Amino acid sequence: MKKILSCCVVFLLLGLHNAAQAATAYGIEVLIFSRDDASVNSEYWPIPDKAPASGISLSGGGYNERSAASFMLKSTDQRIRNTSGLRVLYHKSWSQPVRKSRDSQPVAIQAGNMMADGYYELEGAITVDRGHYLHFKPDLQLRRNITLEDGSIRTITAVLDEPRRMKSKEAHYIDHPLFGILVYATPLN
Repeated sequence: MKKILSCCVVFLLLGLHNAAQAATAYGIEVLIFSRDDASVNSEYWPIPDKAPASGISLSGGGYNERSAASFMLKSTDQRIRNTSGLRVLYHKSWSQPVRKSRDSQPVAIQAGNMMADGYYELEGAITVDRGHYLHFKPDLQLRRNITLEDGSIRTITAVLDEPRRMKSKEAHYIDHPLFGILVYATPLN
């Protein structure tokens, strides 16, 4: 009888562990915009020591791109488009499983114009995983051509690599002098 009870307890604990590790599907919406009128000459922009982060493509990488009908940030997108000096570079939404094990695949981000160095204006990856809260981890590089005082043109690269904890069903904003990110996560199941 003790053996049967012990086996039942083990199976119950394994079931609870698996339930805790089960993935919850989330809809992730990301809006990234550039501040084209921001002054870049007064700051020092070091050359990144690594290439942009890589990730899976939404067009064939396993996560499912969602339609624009699912967007929660439509009105914000329109306000940014109507504001002088701001430009929407990227606005997409996808669904993905998010586990507490923090093994989510990063999503590749490529947007804007192709630059002379062969990279897009905005390039990198975004990872969303979960601990007690959702964790949003952008690893993005924004390139911009600037004209120096001598008339020559130089490409600067701004890096945004600031993980954030976030709650679902709330818009979260990550700021940088040259660009900004708005993210909205919604549980789907």
